[in-house]
Amino acid sequence: MSKINVRYIVNDVDGAIPFYTEMLGFKLDMHPAPGFASLSRGDLQLLLNRPG
Repeated sequence: MSKINVRYIVNDVDGAIPFYTEMLGFKLDMHPAPGFASLSRGDLQLLLNRPG
């Protein structure tokens, strides 16, 4: 099965990470910069970006 990629634009990436990891069970794969993070859960990859 192929991975599903979803990108969400959020104002506060750092604030969104705990919601997705602690509340929804996602794993933080990478957070190389304040405006970007990659999380995963099963076949779903979630990309969080700041606007702009």
